[in-house]
Amino acid sequence: MTTEPESQIPPPPADDAPSIEHDRYWLKYVFQGDRQRQLTFRALATGCLIGGVMSISNLYVGLKIGWGLGVAITAAVLAFAFFTLIEKVFGTSPERHFTLLENNTMQTAASAAGYMSSAGLVSAIPALTMVSEGKFVLTLQQTIVWLIAISLLGIVAAIPVKRKLINQERLRFPSGIAAAETLRSLHGEGAEGVIKGRSLAIGGVIGGLLALTRDGLKLFPDKFATFGAVALKRSAYFDPSLVMIGAGALMGLRVTFWMFTAGLISRYFAADWLFQAGFIDCGKLAPGAVCTADAIPYGVINKWTLWPGVALMVTHSLVVLALQAPKMVSGFVKTLSAKSDAQDDSAELAAVEVPTSWFFAGLGVVGTLCVTLQYVWFDIPIPLGILAVLLSLVLAFVAARSTGETDTNPTGAMGKVTQLTFGAVMPGQIYANLLAANVTAGAASHAGDLLTDMKAGYLVGARPRYQVVAQIFGVLVGAVFAAIAYSVLVHPDQLGGEQWPAPAAVVWKSVAELLSKGIGNMEWHKLRALQIGAAIGAALALVETVLPAKLRKWLPSVNGVGIAMTVPFANSFSMFFGAILAWAFEKAKPQLAERFTVVVSSGFIAGETLMAVAIIAYGILTGSMGK
Repeated sequence: MTTEPESQIPPPPADDAPSIEHDRYWLKYVFQGDRQRQLTFRALATGCLIGGVMSISNLYVGLKIGWGLGVAITAAVLAFAFFTLIEKVFGTSPERHFTLLENNTMQTAASAAGYMSSAGLVSAIPALTMVSEGKFVLTLQQTIVWLIAISLLGIVAAIPVKRKLINQERLRFPSGIAAAETLRSLHGEGAEGVIKGRSLAIGGVIGGLLALTRDGLKLFPDKFATFGAVALKRSAYFDPSLVMIGAGALMGLRVTFWMFTAGLISRYFAADWLFQAGFIDCGKLAPGAVCTADAIPYGVINKWTLWPGVALMVTHSLVVLALQAPKMVSGFVKTLSAKSDAQDDSAELAAVEVPTSWFFAGLGVVGTLCVTLQYVWFDIPIPLGILAVLLSLVLAFVAARSTGETDTNPTGAMGKVTQLTFGAVMPGQIYANLLAANVTAGAASHAGDLLTDMKAGYLVGARPRYQVVAQIFGVLVGAVFAAIAYSVLVHPDQLGGEQWPAPAAVVWKSVAELLSKGIGNMEWHKLRALQIGAAIGAALALVETVLPAKLRKWLPSVNGVGIAMTVPFANSFSMFFGAILAWAFEKAKPQLAERFTVVVSSGFIAGETLMAVAIIAYGILTGSMGK
């Protein structure tokens, strides 16, 4: 490794230079793994702890709005601030300083743990509970083992494509670039990291105090009838939740505006028309009560509007996938092509990269585990279990490339491909349909996550094989945190309702039921709504491919509209309110907004969710409240 001053380091090779030149440049001028500590106990422990805690926030938010929030950058800021404070208070020798590469290891473990909800806890697993009406619920132990198995499959899937996608093709993985820049900024300018860490903590305290006073001490209600009593029944009210406000600030105006608009129309104005047309009624009424439009509750409205919303999102994602298929297939073939510079690898490069043997050993162990669990727990025949694993590997490769090129991991679309496949090979087997697709989505999620982390590691000079180890530890710990939180938070009767709308799970459930029962068994008006939603989703996907980027932003947000039709309007309203606050802050104080919007919003979310979980757990343990 060179010791030349940074000013004397030559520029990297041209993009079209042979990949071996890029490898040699990286080893000589970028790689720091032989000069800095990287894989340490404190880095792993801190990453697993922070990521495990953040997995609870992602689970909470995912069950509310179906979205996952970023983990790596928040974790890096928090860990840097913590160790900087420790060093200031207790002092430390220079050789014990918390290094940039340790922080990279930490954020890799944290990211793996923090994204455990994406391995099925906000989609396939609650969908399984809903379709079985609470009769098929995984035990805590089953949930932990299942999450670990499919997540490790994603890590295995990432190993053989890492060098192709990152070293040789040099795909961007934008979130990985952002994480690398954050690490460099923190460790180059320590004061900024401490300030951001303090801001994150302040946001967490505020969020925690809000949850404590609202949910624990009951000092103010969790619903304000801002739009009147009738609207309150239809979920149109103000929810004083910093989780939703913070999530809106992070998601921005475009998505939240369309959530607000579609939510207001579908939850309030459309309900009257649906009632007058005879498509919905009031559901269960108290004895002597009269069914009028004013008595229509949220649940009845949601059971109708979810169909066009689900069709809109699913069709849009599948059409986008189909349009990108030729490029993805050629990229997949290119990724797995035997034609590479492997024969030029030096022993030095081979010593830091992830050995191919890890892929084959991991596939043998983890693949066998996934097939066995599918057979024993879900009655999926072994040949079809093998098909699910192989299909998941291929789709994980596709998802990884999409993540590298667009920073979007299409786990939902990948899962739908497996659902459609198993709808054909195991018709009517709704449980098998959900869980086989869960293998695909979980593997795709963690393959994309690991490669994003490895992109950051590549840019800061980390040893790749150490990041794989950190990811494995993150998965093992995160599965325990997330599964326990899920068992504490979720009661089967609350899934799909105002407490836990679980929009992603509703989509999975709806697709599985449609494939199981057949589209011909739907009521005609729901079928027509589904067809219209599907047509609009397909049309928007086609329009997006031909419009220039500057015009594309004016199109409706498909996910925003679809999600709004499956969650209470209060969520959409609070998120839009948060996005407006963030936008106003950015316009008034752009530099401060760039520094603090993300960290303070993340603090709000973490603080409130953790306190809310603690209050629920306390109530269960003391018997003062039910689940």
